[in-house]
Amino acid sequence: MLAALSGCNADPPRKEAPVDPKNQIKEITAPQINGAALKIDGVLDEEAWSKAAGTGLFVDVGSGQVNAQIPSQGEAKVFWDSTHLYIAFEAYDKTVRGGFPNDAKDPHLWEKDTTEVMIDPDGDGDNKDYYEIQVNPQNLVFDTQYDDYNRPNGGGKGPFGHEEWSFGGEHAVHVHGSLDDDSNTDDGYTVEIKIPWASFTKAKAAPPTPGSSWRMNFYAMQNNGGTGWSPIYGMGNFHKASRFGRVVWATSGASQ
Repeated sequence: MLAALSGCNADPPRKEAPVDPKNQIKEITAPQINGAALKIDGVLDEEAWSKAAGTGLFVDVGSGQVNAQIPSQGEAKVFWDSTHLYIAFEAYDKTVRGGFPNDAKDPHLWEKDTTEVMIDPDGDGDNKDYYEIQVNPQNLVFDTQYDDYNRPNGGGKGPFGHEEWSFGGEHAVHVHGSLDDDSNTDDGYTVEIKIPWASFTKAKAAPPTPGSSWRMNFYAMQNNGGTGWSPIYGMGNFHKASRFGRVVWATSGASQ
C-alpha cells in the first residue's frame, strides 16, 4: 500500500525543451569515389553522381523552411577523390537568364541568376581564409578567396576578396530551356564543377583527411537573393561561415 501511494506522488516526467533550429547545423557525408570517369558537361548521367551526397531541396535562408514563392530553387550533390572535389547543382528556375558578356572575367553573377558555393576548409566556421565559387547559366565563373568575413571587399565596391584566385578546374552547364528568352517557361539548369584540391592553398589539409569536415554552403541565386542549403536565420549574409553546413569526408562508398 505504501509503495502504491509513493508511486502516486512521483514527479511527472519532464518535457524536453524544444530544440532551437538556430543552434543546429546541417550535415552531409560526402563519399570518396575513386576512379570515376566523368565528362564535365553539365549532364549528371554517370554512376558517381547517383552515389554522391545530396543536400535535398534548398530552403528560405531566413526561415529555414522550403518556400516555393522564391523564384530561384535548387539542390546540390558532392563527392570527392584524392585529387578533386566534385560539386553539382540542380537549379530550378522558370526564367533562366545570363545577361553578361560571354568573355566577362569575374562578373558579378549574383546580380542575376547563378549557383554559388562557399567553402571554409578549416571546418571551424570562423570565416578565416574561405572561398567563393559561382557558376551561372552561361557557364561564366566568379571565384575568389577571402581573408575574413566579407574582407577584403573594396569598401563594398570591389574587388571582392582576392579575385586573382582561381579554382583552376573544370565547369559546365546544361540549360533546361532557353537562355534569356522569357517567351517560354524554363525548367532551370544543371551545373557541374570539378575542383582540384591543390587550389585550396589556405586549407590545412587538401585533400582532406577522411572523417574530418569542412564548412560549406550552397545557394541558388537570382538578383542577389535566393535559397540555400543551410539557413542563415538573419545572423549575417550568405558569407556567414558559422551558418554553413558541415560536409564530412567519408571513405569510399559512404554517403547519406
